[in-house]
Amino acid sequence: MKRTRDTHKPRKIENKLFAKNYQLKFKELESRIGAAESLQEIIRMINAQVPLDELLHRAVRLAAIRQGAGACVLHQFDMKNEVVVQSASFGMEGIFKDGLIRPFKDLGPSGGGGYLEALQRRVPIYQNYPPYPQRVEEIQLNPDIPEPYKIERIALRTRYGASFAVPIYLQDTLFGGMVFYYKEAQQFNEEQIHLGLAFGEQISVALQNAYLLQEMEQRRKVAEGFRDIVKKINNTESLQDVLDFIVNKTEDLLECQCAALYTCEGDRILLQAIRGNFPLDTSTVVMNCGEGIIGTAITGKQPIIIPDIARLQYAHSAHAIDETHPLYLDPIHRQLDACIAVEYKAVMAVPLISQDRSYGALAFYYNEAHRFDPEELELTEVFASQAALAIENAMLRKQAAQLAAHAERDRLARDLHDSVSQSLFSANLIAQSLPKLWNTAPEQATNELENLIKLTRGAQSEMRSLLFELRPQALESAPLRDLVHHAMNAFTGKTLIPIQAELAIHGETPLAVKIALYRIIQEGLTNIAKHAGAQQVWLNLKGNSHCVSLIIQDDGKGFSVEKPHQGGFGLSIMEERARLAGASLTISSEVGKGSRITFIWKEEAGEYTDSDLDCG
Repeated sequence: MKRTRDTHKPRKIENKLFAKNYQLKFKELESRIGAAESLQEIIRMINAQVPLDELLHRAVRLAAIRQGAGACVLHQFDMKNEVVVQSASFGMEGIFKDGLIRPFKDLGPSGGGGYLEALQRRVPIYQNYPPYPQRVEEIQLNPDIPEPYKIERIALRTRYGASFAVPIYLQDTLFGGMVFYYKEAQQFNEEQIHLGLAFGEQISVALQNAYLLQEMEQRRKVAEGFRDIVKKINNTESLQDVLDFIVNKTEDLLECQCAALYTCEGDRILLQAIRGNFPLDTSTVVMNCGEGIIGTAITGKQPIIIPDIARLQYAHSAHAIDETHPLYLDPIHRQLDACIAVEYKAVMAVPLISQDRSYGALAFYYNEAHRFDPEELELTEVFASQAALAIENAMLRKQAAQLAAHAERDRLARDLHDSVSQSLFSANLIAQSLPKLWNTAPEQATNELENLIKLTRGAQSEMRSLLFELRPQALESAPLRDLVHHAMNAFTGKTLIPIQAELAIHGETPLAVKIALYRIIQEGLTNIAKHAGAQQVWLNLKGNSHCVSLIIQDDGKGFSVEKPHQGGFGLSIMEERARLAGASLTISSEVGKGSRITFIWKEEAGEYTDSDLDCG
């Protein structure tokens, strides 16, 4: 019996070893399944476009749990400014806060020796700290660690005894590192390291995806903003509206706390548009070109960039953000307004330049120190160029308006000379001859007196027409009957050709129709005076508020409608006026048989013939 029990004993041991191995394998399988599920969860969050900040915090929590770590921290490295930023964390309550910034030089041996160097070589780094309390005393006795940092390190080493970090790269650029903290010392086996690297790769994918989406969204906003600004400029809106719009758009895109646009007026700089809190009374903001940040940007025709105003007083020079824009600003000779310096901690001023001329500057103010990147500068320069273009266009429009006003004054002067002056000159000659004619040829004197009346009446109508040109509102308010009489009197006074008129107008016609009728009558009578050689003119105008018909006819030499005179005698202008008023215009003429202009307007659209002329 004893021998039987002895033969069964090895089998029991084998069964226990098998069960133990089975449990280990099962736990290992569970761990791998859990890790795979965690990685899949991160992928799902990426595909669902979960906000980046939320995604990173959930990812570091998942990673810490699957790694069996008490904490996990995601660091971002700013290689240019040589600082490390804590972007997301789990298990760091009471030790570090997210957003914490620390300089590289403070990553000494006792604070993660070789951390940055290892990650730059794309290899993971892990270490077990000395036993407690030795690991805490090591920090306390290190004179190279600043006191504020000692408190953080002591709290960290009191809670955790080991750490493991993996690099995170965005393509070939080091983004930062992912650090796991453990309460107890670790063996850091191969599976643990590979899993940490896998989490790091997923974080990298999430970051790249988020940055691409952010870039796409930013480019979309920039394109929309640029399109809207161009649209406003092309719509010839007021300059102030365009500048206000540009300031609002750039403030939104750059996410600054205040945006301002300054313009030059001689040697002075004026605040033209602003959005956000400005610490000064905007009505009193007047600077001189060449002074301060804004003046220096304008006269130097280069951007001025101050990432940290507080640090400017300790430096005699600063530089723009890349080598293509070297600059700057000697604080001894260039004053920074004290009020702005108190309110804001960073500023960028970009000149408004078009065709090598500086029209002003766009300035952006931030409540906190701000690291400006090349994309921000490029964006502001694009919008600054649009602001400069808007100012330049406004100046050109003003110059064009002035030239047009001069040209219009010259035209009115010519019209005054050609019509009114000549009519008055002729009237004066007749008036001087009348006393002699009255005694020698009474009948001729009577005829000349009638001509004198026509000339003076025509001159008066010509003057009224010129006043209509100078004051369009007077034209709009005048009754149609009065306008027709002015046009006929001006024609008769100038040509002494009689007009047989029949006017039957009841009610007020729409303004567009009234203006079109007056202009067409003017143009038609002018054509008769210049080209027809007529002896008699007939004008028939009938209408009410619902329909109007106009016929102008002469007994002149006429013309071939198929082969109109070069320039069309202004016929195309009359046709266009009728079309815009919603009316029809027909012109009929034969050589030697005079000409006839027919204008028809009715409220209802349709085709009309001569039989429709009686609107009734």
